[in-house]
Amino acid sequence: MKALLNNWQAKLGSIILATLFYINLQNSKILVREVNIKIEYPKLSGGLIIAKGSDTTFPVKVEGVRDYVNFYTPSLKAYISPADLHPGENIVNVVRFGGTTPGLRISKIPGKEKVKIIVESNVSRTIIIEPKLAGDPPKDYIKSSHFVSPTSLVVVGNPSEFDKVGRIVSLPSISLKDKTKTFTQKFKVPDLPAGLRYRDNIKEVSVTVNIVADSSTPGESIVLGVPVKCQNLDKSLEAEFSEQEVSVKLQSKTPLRSIQIIKGLNASVVCSHKYDPKVKKILPDNKPVVAKVRLEKAPSLKSVEIQGVFPDRISILYRVRSDIGSGGAGSEDGGDGNSDPGSEEPLPEPEEE
Repeated sequence: MKALLNNWQAKLGSIILATLFYINLQNSKILVREVNIKIEYPKLSGGLIIAKGSDTTFPVKVEGVRDYVNFYTPSLKAYISPADLHPGENIVNVVRFGGTTPGLRISKIPGKEKVKIIVESNVSRTIIIEPKLAGDPPKDYIKSSHFVSPTSLVVVGNPSEFDKVGRIVSLPSISLKDKTKTFTQKFKVPDLPAGLRYRDNIKEVSVTVNIVADSSTPGESIVLGVPVKCQNLDKSLEAEFSEQEVSVKLQSKTPLRSIQIIKGLNASVVCSHKYDPKVKKILPDNKPVVAKVRLEKAPSLKSVEIQGVFPDRISILYRVRSDIGSGGAGSEDGGDGNSDPGSEEPLPEPEEE
């Protein structure tokens, strides 16, 4: 006992000093840091999507053992409730944090408890474009055909605003008076009400009108404006051609009117790509492909000899129809692959990162 109490003041001081050193060592392992963590967007239904301009990170204070803080901070996520989100701008609370572990304390920073989330409607309507052709070409000339590019426009936005948009867009009148050759006229797309926009950011529509001489003399001639059609197009796909029409060089032994020749010729390409709904991809791929133009003639053109088609090959770019991936099954006729003009379907949701 005497040995224990001998010089007890120095021994007590040593114990206190050791305790202070231990506490300081433990505190040096605790780290407090303010960081921005990723906001995990919820999946929305009813054709709603999170729009650009929404907050992507949320500031928090992370406290814990230094090694834990450094290791787990990059994987932390903030979650918001889909029930709090409605079309337009939403200022909402973070409901929980993910990616944490026992030993970490995550808290909100005063004054920065809410996030801004902008929600847009992704429901679409396809409207058809119709040109107005007025008058007739001069004598000995006829209009053989006309093409509109694009043939339709996809409007995306708030469904409540669709009542302000018709299902058919009529372009300004195009006069055929004094027209003796093929011409193209361009128009600005009509403006849309607030809350609606055109998919693919289309700015203008072009109309090409083919004018040909109404010749009835036999011999060698070139027929312009024979439209190209798509054979066996998958109902889920749209096909965009590099050339909408071809020219045909022919030899006729008997007098034939130009319109008779044009109606008796059929130009087509085989559209062989398919859409796989399981993997949601175009097979074999979505790259442009070159296809050979096939030309068939009606029995009424039996005496006509086809000498060439120009161009004889065209490029085809396939796209998934806008109503595929969200309940749409494609048009039943499988014709040109365009969307049903009367349909209003949500577009496919973007893939998560």
